[in-house]
This record gives sequence, structure tokens and C-alpha cells, in this order.
Amino acid sequence: MTGTVEKNYSLALFDAINEEGEDLAAARAELNSVIDVVKDTDGFVKLMSTPTVSTEEKLSVIKEAFDGKLSRCVYNFLCVITEGRRWDRFEKIAGCFSELCNEKLGIAEITVTTAFPLTAAQREQVQKKMSEVIGKKVLMSEKVDKAIMGGIVVDYGDTRMDGSVKTRLEGLRDSFAQLIG
Repeated sequence: MTGTVEKNYSLALFDAINEEGEDLAAARAELNSVIDVVKDTDGFVKLMSTPTVSTEEKLSVIKEAFDGKLSRCVYNFLCVITEGRRWDRFEKIAGCFSELCNEKLGIAEITVTTAFPLTAAQREQVQKKMSEVIGKKVLMSEKVDKAIMGGIVVDYGDTRMDGSVKTRLEGLRDSFAQLIG
């Protein structure tokens, strides 16, 4: 997790959702949708962070944009961060919340990097294998990086499993360099 502010706000939302019996996965998806809307709306965070715009005006913007489109807890949470002037930290708060959800739901987020896009069968195979290795349900995002030449690189938290052709070639080069001297 990140700083204290992000941790406190994410814990407050997490606790509220659990107390209300709302769906954690659905709340995480709603927050991700809000992130997308915020990113697609030029100047949103700047507007919400401008001290000369009143809190009432900011809450009106939140109401117009999100009322009736989100669960009660998530909508109220957006109002709380508006009143607390924390929109500049919203993405980090949502990230901390996502980590809390993953822990509670037994989900591991991994990033898989390959030189070429995975087929559906390969994607399923990687998810299944990583789920066995990690011991959790796997939520996988994919990246394509031609520089790795082939193979696969899996990032999970602070762990990297690098089975790329590039890394293997670099290892061979280093071995030959040591032999030659």
C-alpha cells in the first residue's frame, strides 16, 4: 500500500462496504469505472482540487456524474473524498482498496509479458498454472514487448519470473564471457 491517507480512505471504504453487505468485487469494478471517467474527462481532478470552487459545486458535479450509477457506498465515498479534498489521491486510494479486496477475496493480480499476444488457450494455461503456483485465483493483465524475443515474463507483487529468450541469451553471453575470461 501507499501512504497513510490512501490507506485510511481505502480502509474506510472497505469497512463500509463490508458493514453494508455490498459486493467488494462490484465496488472495485465501480471504482475502476470512475477512474476511467476521470481520466477521460480533461481537467476533472484539477476542478475537484481547485480551492475557489465551493464544496457544494463539487458535490453537484459528483451528483450529476455518478448519482444512481454507483452503489450507495461507492457514491457516498466519492462525496467523502470530495469534501475531504482528496481527488488528487483518488487513483492511489482505489489501488489500496483493490489490494484489500484481493486479499479478502483470495485474488492475485499478475502481469504477463510476451513477445506476441497470447491465444485464448495459452492465456487459460498461464492462468491455471499461476493459480496453482500462487495458490490464489489469478487476475491477469497482459503486455506485449517484442524486445523479450520469446518466452514469458510474469510479474506478481515484488516477484518476477523471467523465462524470456532475451534473459536466457544474456545469461549465455555472461557464461561465455566468464569462460573466455
